[in-house]
Parts: sequence; C-alpha cells; structure tokens
Amino acid sequence: MFSQFGEILSIKIVVEPTTNQSRGMAFVEMANATQAKKAIEELNQKIVDGRTVKANYATPLKASIMCKRAAAEKEPKKDLSFLTTQLAKKARNDAKRSPDRFNFNK
Repeated sequence: MFSQFGEILSIKIVVEPTTNQSRGMAFVEMANATQAKKAIEELNQKIVDGRTVKANYATPLKASIMCKRAAAEKEPKKDLSFLTTQLAKKARNDAKRSPDRFNFNK
C-alpha cells in the first residue's frame, strides 16, 4: 500500500501481546519526508477492505508515559511458573468442590 509512494525503510505492525493478532495499526518509516507526505495525503481517509485508513505523522510519547513504562520494565516480575499456577488453581477448585469448604486442615 505504501510502496507505491516511495521507498519503505521499516514497518512496525502493532500486535496484541496475548493473542499475537494485529491491532489494525502499523508504523511505516519512509525514505524521505516528501514521500511520506505524499503517502499521507493519498491514503488518509481512504477506504480499504471496508475500513477507513488513518494516515498521519507519528508523534513522540509524552515524557510522563515513557517514565512510567521505564519504571514498569525495571520492576521485577512477580510471575509464577506454569506448574505453580496450575497447582494453586487445582487447590482452589478442590476447596470449592469439597463438602466442608471452610475446613482447610485436611
């Protein structure tokens, strides 16, 4: 779609982390500003496969958002292993099914 307006340097397709499916948006880096401007002018508000394309220049994230992301990446992950998670779920479900739910001293 963008290649008809000039050389593409890179394309970053945004995907949902849990399902690995596209969110329906991408970042396209063109070789020069005139090619990018022409692509934006031609593609913005164009209908493709029944969906309206929104093409514009990417703007940098605000500093506060970037600081929050950096802090979140530095925090240690509290991720349990798969086996530990499954065992905890099994214990919870067994407790729900037992006739005496509030007696955990078995």
